[in-house]
Amino acid sequence: MFFDRKITFFELEAKNRQDALRQMALSLQEADLVSASFEEGILEREETFPTGLAVEPYGVAIPHTDADKVFTPQIAFASLKKPVKFQMMGNGNEEVDVSLIFMLALKKAEDQLTMLQRLMGIFQDRSLLTEFAACKNQRELEGLLSKVGLE
Repeated sequence: MFFDRKITFFELEAKNRQDALRQMALSLQEADLVSASFEEGILEREETFPTGLAVEPYGVAIPHTDADKVFTPQIAFASLKKPVKFQMMGNGNEEVDVSLIFMLALKKAEDQLTMLQRLMGIFQDRSLLTEFAACKNQRELEGLLSKVGLE
């Protein structure tokens, strides 16, 4: 449901977190899933409320912004070719090397809370994170999403 539009990047090359976020937000916008202000909203919110998480073995980020910038709920996924620095959630003074990004474009607060809880369960499982990082194509990602009940 939230991954059905296949806004995915495997081994995305990004100079920094802003570059990674821009590429992902642009992909959502080009698919007509979000408004033109979504990218700016993602970047601004990330500066104010960082979403980097230092989990093992890969740092992850779960950027999101206001629901009014979303037309159709979706989640974009990216595995990065090389990690980029994100500020750590809850402690913007520390940085974390992020290799996996789950960009949330959700319309309902309850969907966002439910998805964050489900993703946190995945982030606490080292083997699942390793499987997400190892995905090289859409078919592999879809199989993994099905396995964890996120298709």
